[in-house]
Amino acid sequence: MQASDVLVTEGAPQAKKSRRLTSIDGLRGLAALSVFVFHGWLYTMPVPLASNRSSIGDYAAHELRLGLVLFFVLSGYLLSRPWFAAALDARRPPDLRRYLRARTARIVPAYYLALVGSIGLLWGLGESPGVRLPPAGELPLFFAFAQNTSPSSVMKLNPPMWSLGVEVSFYLLLPAIGWLATRLPARRRAQMLAPLALLALGVLWNWSIAGRGLGMTFSKSLAAMLPYFAFGMLAALALHGRSPKPWPRRAMIAAGMALVAADATLKSALPAAGVDATTIFSITRDIASAAGFALIIGAVAAGPPSRLLGNRVLAGMGVISYGFYLWHVPVLVFLRGHGLLPLDPVLGTLTALPLVVAVSTLSWLALERPVIAWAARRNERSRTERREAERRRASGGSGVDRRTGRREVGGALRA
Repeated sequence: MQASDVLVTEGAPQAKKSRRLTSIDGLRGLAALSVFVFHGWLYTMPVPLASNRSSIGDYAAHELRLGLVLFFVLSGYLLSRPWFAAALDARRPPDLRRYLRARTARIVPAYYLALVGSIGLLWGLGESPGVRLPPAGELPLFFAFAQNTSPSSVMKLNPPMWSLGVEVSFYLLLPAIGWLATRLPARRRAQMLAPLALLALGVLWNWSIAGRGLGMTFSKSLAAMLPYFAFGMLAALALHGRSPKPWPRRAMIAAGMALVAADATLKSALPAAGVDATTIFSITRDIASAAGFALIIGAVAAGPPSRLLGNRVLAGMGVISYGFYLWHVPVLVFLRGHGLLPLDPVLGTLTALPLVVAVSTLSWLALERPVIAWAARRNERSRTERREAERRRASGGSGVDRRTGRREVGGALRA
């Protein structure tokens, strides 16, 4: 769902700043494809409804939704690392303005493009199966990433966009968590207090709303998803400054895959057997899968590039995964609304896949990559200017501030 999430603290080695882990891109690619196949199964139903499950294949396809949990855990892992590194290594914490600029550049332009595109593609399809349009008066909520706050707009228009409201909420919360981290003792156990508190708070929230019929404005919120981000943060803390050897990494991956498989199997087997575990699942949600994904992410990020995850197809899918995530449902529903989508889950996904890849690649090349590059250049220039100002103040020298054109003498700006 997102890329370029690594925000490196100052003082880190230059090689680490420029290195891109293709294996992490591969994980993003797997997550994006998983969500796409889930929606391919869903939107090729006669009546698209996720609860319509009657076969083993249906139950298995439904659990491909866990790709979204992987995205949330990845965000928690990647974005929290610089803050924890600053706390544990006595580094300067990430600059808030540069952090917000990078997040805005990464998320907002492509989101707005896909939002406008979704309105253009779907608004005229009316009662076509799979089309769920909000009242026109609710559209401003989508532009403010606030569609989850209204029952009339949550999971409407482009349903996967609900998760972007959660992501943006996490981006805004993270600096407060980072501020707390830099004020806690520089010990790993002390730093774990914040993510453990988020984990407990999320479980408590889900327990408080379970079985009360409060609707998706409560279940599709940051509070409900906090455990997923928390597990990613815990993985970032546990692996900071550590490089596990091959056999522990393999054990982590095996344990992680077992947890995800067990969670998916349980969620499939109990409903298939007629056992109503709705309340329990509403409280625990996909915590087991989140823990499993955290183990897998940690092992992959700590090791050398993976031949499987780092191959061109998966890594390339990871690069365009954000646009792919934003556009895949509008494309599926548009094709179905015009009678161009075969109502077979395999044929339907294969028919839509080339078009979704083409649109998301165009989004990456024409919009996302240039905006990300601009933000990176702007952040680097801001960092350089701040360092120059600090050197001048430290030396008591003078110079000209490039942004204002004013001369700085002995640390004091003069016209």
